[in-house]
Amino acid sequence: MSASDIGNNVIFKKQLGLNYEIDQKYVGLKMKENNILSVNFRIPGDLKDEVEGYFKRFKMGEPILVDIGGTGDIRCDFKGISPVLKNKNELDQYFISVTLQEDKTYDPIEEEKCETCSGCGFH
Repeated sequence: MSASDIGNNVIFKKQLGLNYEIDQKYVGLKMKENNILSVNFRIPGDLKDEVEGYFKRFKMGEPILVDIGGTGDIRCDFKGISPVLKNKNELDQYFISVTLQEDKTYDPIEEEKCETCSGCGFH
């Protein structure tokens, strides 16, 4: 895939097809130690409840897939969500941070062993 083929959206995928797609202009990613991925959202007020509501559905350690611009799924485990903070310097901008841990032990060949799966990415 060439750089020009990379899309503009980030898709977060919860099991059972509960996906959330957002423009990457609102998303910042930062890799930390121990495969911890900090996903930082700087969003307008009209997206605040949507983003917060989606991630509040996750339980600690629950698997989540992240697809950045159509480059393929990154398997992670959900670790938590920060409180929503209002940006004091902007009229209608909010900050939310979601913590994920990349699953480096994930073996995509396991998908082939699941007889009932249609390539969902969680097996």
